[in-house]
Amino acid sequence: MIAISNSEIATFDRCRRKWYTAYYLGAAPAEPDVVGNAILGTRVHAALEGMYGYDLDPQAVLGVLYAMAVDQFPDWRTELLAERELATIMVDGYVDWAAETGADAGLRVVAVEQDVQVPFPRQPGVVLRARLDQVVLNEDTGLVSFLDWKTAANFDRHEILALDPQFKFYSVIQRLAKGPDAPLVDGGIIRTLRRVKRTAKSNPPYYQADSFRYTDTELDAAEARITGICEQIIHARLVLDNTYEAWGGDLEMVNRVQREEVYPSPRLNECRWDCPFVSVCPMMDDGSDWPSAIVSSGRYVQTDPYQYYRADPVKAVRAVLEGR
Repeated sequence: MIAISNSEIATFDRCRRKWYTAYYLGAAPAEPDVVGNAILGTRVHAALEGMYGYDLDPQAVLGVLYAMAVDQFPDWRTELLAERELATIMVDGYVDWAAETGADAGLRVVAVEQDVQVPFPRQPGVVLRARLDQVVLNEDTGLVSFLDWKTAANFDRHEILALDPQFKFYSVIQRLAKGPDAPLVDGGIIRTLRRVKRTAKSNPPYYQADSFRYTDTELDAAEARITGICEQIIHARLVLDNTYEAWGGDLEMVNRVQREEVYPSPRLNECRWDCPFVSVCPMMDDGSDWPSAIVSSGRYVQTDPYQYYRADPVKAVRAVLEGR
């Protein structure tokens, strides 16, 4: 059985070469992000995950996360403390907003940090995998939903949330995982926190929540798309496996196959900030020894692209707060 997540599907659909390096070869940047929009979002998410899932003070969670980061990356202390100030303002405001609007009224967390894996009937041998951070029950309706938080510069994305393949993937998994006695799944709830300090010069709103659900027809269509991309991933893996088994690391043969089967889909502006392999990508077409650039340069490490599903950023924080 092979487990495939929405992230893997999205990567393959966006750029097969990025999928090849990250998911097939298992390469990842040796130096993680220390500050920036992505890691800020991860830390804010962990703070809210701790609040909803474990009844932790979200500011205490942020305090531990940033103290750990400063200890690990002392040269980034100034930048980390500046980011912590922004995160503190965002989370404080969110807590006030949720209380004032009654956003959590009737909602009860029923599952935290679920690593859900379900067989995919449309594709024998494939398990669909997702990490659902929070599942909540609406006690007024008896329906359950996944709850997720995002950080963003604005709320433009909320206008097309229902089109997001990630949420369709989650809903497909919920439908497949639902047993005969399980409560009816009601889609998802997405809440976005704007990355602003809420100064006198900034303009509200700063928080927005939207819920959505899909019809069976829409989920059937999502399953068809998932099926098509999974078939392509399985085919690519099979061809690559056969190539490495027959030819080992022969660069000429590997290049012939990777250029035909897992070719790039460059979007120049997007590649610069979205792909950690942007400097290696041209080497994979010009005859250079790109495997050495990945293995020996020190810029990348070998890793399991699914290790995130086993990681628990709140666990370490809980241990610190509980004095363990």
